[in-house]
Amino acid sequence: MTLSPQQEVGTPVTLADYIYPAIQKQYITIINLEADVLADRDLEGVHQMRVSLRRLRSQIQAFAPILNIPKVMGIAQIGQIARTLGKVRDLDVLQDLLENYRSSLPESEQTHLEKVAATLVKRRRKEVAKVKLMLDDREYQYFKLGMNNWLNSPQYMSNAQVELSAILPDLLLTVAGQLFLNPGWWIDLDSETEITPESGVSQLLTIHGETMHGLRKQVKALRYLMEMFPDRYPDRYRDYLKEFKQIHQIFGNIQDNLVLDKFIRKVLGKRSPIKLPILYERLARSNYLNWQNWQPIQERYRQSEIKQDFKLLLIQDIIK
Repeated sequence: MTLSPQQEVGTPVTLADYIYPAIQKQYITIINLEADVLADRDLEGVHQMRVSLRRLRSQIQAFAPILNIPKVMGIAQIGQIARTLGKVRDLDVLQDLLENYRSSLPESEQTHLEKVAATLVKRRRKEVAKVKLMLDDREYQYFKLGMNNWLNSPQYMSNAQVELSAILPDLLLTVAGQLFLNPGWWIDLDSETEITPESGVSQLLTIHGETMHGLRKQVKALRYLMEMFPDRYPDRYRDYLKEFKQIHQIFGNIQDNLVLDKFIRKVLGKRSPIKLPILYERLARSNYLNWQNWQPIQERYRQSEIKQDFKLLLIQDIIK
């Protein structure tokens, strides 16, 4: 851990000592990626810049009770920047996903998808132009000015100087508590349904897609926060973190399929599943397999003993 400007060697570690280098790291990454994003020469540049903005937003949101920050570096401003980049990143993901499916489809379906692929290219060109304008506009420059000023002279609330072991469990439990209250943990397939499992998952996602997407965002927030503190807890902490990463990935895969479906229908119309029967069969199959991967984890976190173990880990096992 890099020392924050306020920390002296030998003094107790505080929450401020952790949040400063975390915010600094994400901001440096964002600035270093600007040239690549503006040149649009590397798809990973957009992705990594968006990830750093999301991590930064999660950190500022989670640490809001201890931070005194200007509005220009608040979660609303960071979120807007991330969403602008996200539109390009989403199209990159769709292009890659479409090509993966498209290469093994019958020629008739590949022909239909040529229009979708061409539309993706045009849409991406427009969104890249918006990103370039955004990186040059006044709001983004204010954001950077605010970040630089805060990093040069960080401002905190008085509780930021409380010893880390006394306040970290409260911070993690607040985010975890919201996650465990999400109703997505209790959404199930009807075991007595006569439709195929693949169709059942598709119908379930049509009904509860927003809830499951919300669950994914809450898992991501907890994951990003936990990744800051692996050195403060024993190995069991990293086991939980690995599981949250897995949930994040599972629902990321499902979300990508849902977004691709939505985009195809927008381009080809409501009859897309009839025009592309094999593609839609594979989308349904992919979602079903991801749902199968989710179910044992879902069942595990329905058990009060597991949630209690996680909470006690955060409270009792912090390394002093």
